[in-house]
Amino acid sequence: MEQTNTSPFKPALTYGIYLALINIVILLIIWAANLIENLGLMGTSLISLLNLTVMVIFLVVFTKLYRDKILGGKITFRQAFAFGVLIVVCSSLISSLFSYILNRFIDPGYAGRIMTAMQEKTYQMLSNRGVSDDQIETAMRTFEEKGVPTPLDSLQQAILGGFVGGAIMSLISSAIVKKNTIKEDAFDEAMEEIKTEDEPK
Repeated sequence: MEQTNTSPFKPALTYGIYLALINIVILLIIWAANLIENLGLMGTSLISLLNLTVMVIFLVVFTKLYRDKILGGKITFRQAFAFGVLIVVCSSLISSLFSYILNRFIDPGYAGRIMTAMQEKTYQMLSNRGVSDDQIETAMRTFEEKGVPTPLDSLQQAILGGFVGGAIMSLISSAIVKKNTIKEDAFDEAMEEIKTEDEPK
């Protein structure tokens, strides 16, 4: 089946909204359950890893839907990557805007609580590892100098992180989708060669 010349922007916008809603649900669960405040640094890292894994999975699903339903089952790595980036850009803008609303209007003290919790978790971790008091004091001073990010700072960081992380996730999802397509194309080419050899000369 031949590929169509349908613009990727409309489906990317649709899937970007879906992905943003998924991000928002995850953010609300983390916020409502106080997961970042209650878990240690390792737990916070696991949450981030789980979140990235979920995003890659949905990027793969959405790109496959775009490939199979709109492009007729074939997609190049470049097309898959560009489509994934468009999805993530849309998703990041919407998710970051919601995060700004959460930190600015719904729960203005949220960022401060996270910073305090991270400072306490870091202090406990360093103490348990037998780090000297001077080194612990230096680490704590770093937290104080950094300060609590404003909602606008958080918005900018979320957008930048979403774009950079989105490009990386799109590379992964594109490689997965393209890998499946390569197998299909190789099979089709092999069948064509067999048919050609069987034809009378």
